[in-house]
Amino acid sequence: MALATPTLTNINDKSKIFFAQSPIHFNLQNENSDATIQKVIVEVYIWRGFQQADLPATPNIVFNNINKISPQDNYISIELHNEIKAFITASNLNKNNPQWSYNTTKVPTTSGEGVYFHIVYKVDSESVKQLGTFFATSGYRYNFEQRGGAYTTYEDVETLRKYAPGINYDRCTINRTTSVATSQSGTGVNGMITQQSLNPTNRKTQTGVKCLVAYVNRLGLWDTFTPFGKFVESIETKRNEYSSTFRNPLLVNSQIQHLKQNGAPKGVRKFQINTGLIDEGNNYQVREILQSSKIYLVIFGNDTYLEEDTGITVDSTVVTADNTSITIDSATVTSGNIGFYSKYTQIPVKNSATNFLKKTKLNDKSSISYTLEFEETNNFINDIL
Repeated sequence: MALATPTLTNINDKSKIFFAQSPIHFNLQNENSDATIQKVIVEVYIWRGFQQADLPATPNIVFNNINKISPQDNYISIELHNEIKAFITASNLNKNNPQWSYNTTKVPTTSGEGVYFHIVYKVDSESVKQLGTFFATSGYRYNFEQRGGAYTTYEDVETLRKYAPGINYDRCTINRTTSVATSQSGTGVNGMITQQSLNPTNRKTQTGVKCLVAYVNRLGLWDTFTPFGKFVESIETKRNEYSSTFRNPLLVNSQIQHLKQNGAPKGVRKFQINTGLIDEGNNYQVREILQSSKIYLVIFGNDTYLEEDTGITVDSTVVTADNTSITIDSATVTSGNIGFYSKYTQIPVKNSATNFLKKTKLNDKSSISYTLEFEETNNFINDIL
């Protein structure tokens, strides 16, 4: 039986936002905050969906009778990042979170960025208490953001970015104005993630391959980067060689028969994409891409929506991204879509580069650019069983 029914609280402050790639510590004390504390029972509720309506009936995780480590301690510490991260990334729909899918007529479709969690606990024979409700994403904290046992609040970083014509852009931020009764964990109405459509007027033409990099940033939210430099695509092929065997080798015609053959090739596409010249303040974005846990490369075709396309409804279009089928229903082409790309390929990729050498105006003058190196996560020839 649960210790108590959770009394949910509004998530209206940065201190209630946690990042599950980094440790999530809580120190629990008795009412006197002294060393007489002996043990604690902790119940953790973790869920996604609506904050109130989808609260689990019972706790997902229970820690029974955690004892303190040292007799002098006046607290008992719990650490939850592994448990919470597992709930963020897991799903029962043959997919892994968080998810992102480009859309030609509106902002990208996103889901699975974060979860709620609520902590109920009981110290020794004292009454049951609650720490409140929190929200966690798959983001991370830097090492300098923990000082003296406390976390500094995260920063919303926005710098000078460059945009290309024909691409739908958006910006995701964490919403701290929701209320318990209506809050939900996604990007919908009253969502914990605010997804804002961007329509920058100053756009620069991509002279080579038209593409976009989508990635999970340090806050655990989807973000995008537009490269303007050289684009190189290659395929690395690996083959297993085997020798042919014959019942009667004397009858083999070596001019016709293959004495050695290759098995089915395993080809992996690789991409080297130069960022083009960027502002020094955008170093952080390149660093986030190199450290991102999930990345997509979107390559656009040359076709764009024309005036005669307006009014056409794109209904039940299934977009396959990282083994995830996302259906876009009743997306109508409007006058606002004219000039935007109508065809694209979305490729799940991972980082190949391992080092980040920061460039600055002092060291590199105006030549601040980087080469991003990606590898497709699927084999070029589909052999997934």
